[in-house]
Amino acid sequence: MTGIFAAEGPNGNWIPGDPNEFYWGSVAFLIIVAVFVMKGLPVIKAAMKAQTTKVEGELASAEQAKADAEAELDALTSSLGDAGAEAEAIVADARKQATRLEADLIARAETDVAEAKERARIEVAAQRDQALADLRAAVAAQAQAAADAVVRNSLDDDTQTSLIDDYISAVSAS
Repeated sequence: MTGIFAAEGPNGNWIPGDPNEFYWGSVAFLIIVAVFVMKGLPVIKAAMKAQTTKVEGELASAEQAKADAEAELDALTSSLGDAGAEAEAIVADARKQATRLEADLIARAETDVAEAKERARIEVAAQRDQALADLRAAVAAQAQAAADAVVRNSLDDDTQTSLIDDYISAVSAS
């Protein structure tokens, strides 16, 4: 069975196989490493630097966003504190207005009641005066009718008594 290398036997040196193959392989490896170091390493360094710059930018942006958020939180917290105080002031003002409105309504109701009582008193007095005037007119009419009847009839005692009785019964019937 033949091996992969052209010379598989020991050469007596510490390098196994053909020494020329080792030397040329080493030279080719060193050339590839040199090209890689000269061409590839700067590209890798630039990519790593770009990545580092990008990460640093994102970190700075995140720090700025965090600072902005904290500032906004502080502003909102202070405005909420102000809103609570403002709400308490509005409630206190509403209570004061309700108390004033209640007092105004009570005063207006008391005034309306007093006015209604005065109107009722005036109306009752007017009705009483009207009733008295009607009664006087009726009594005057009856008295005139009685006087006419007396003048027509002679005034003897029986007629006079009869007229007085008629008058009393007419007045009591009214």
